[in-house]
Amino acid sequence: MPKQGFIQLIIIIVLLVIILSLLGVSLSSLFSNPILKDNFGFLGKGLSNFWQNYLSAPFRYIWNIWANLLWQPFVDVMTGIKNGIGPFDNYNKPK
Repeated sequence: MPKQGFIQLIIIIVLLVIILSLLGVSLSSLFSNPILKDNFGFLGKGLSNFWQNYLSAPFRYIWNIWANLLWQPFVDVMTGIKNGIGPFDNYNKPK
C-alpha cells in the first residue's frame, strides 16, 4: 500500500511540471530568479525567527511530556517483550 501513495506523488509532480510547461513557466529560470531567492530567504528567516522565539519552547515542553508519559513506557514494554516478559505479567503475579 505505501507504494500507491508514492506513485500518486510522482504522477502529481509530473502533471504539475506539464501544466507549468504549458503555461510557459521555465523551472530553471524560476529557480535562478534573484527576487524569488530573496523572497524565499526572507520567508525562511521569518519562519526561523518565529520558531525560535515562539514555538520552540512550547514544542519542547510538549515533546518532553510525550517522551516521559508515552515513549519511555512503550520502550520499556517492548524491551520486556523482547526479553520474554509480557506487558501484563506484573499484574498477574499473586501478592
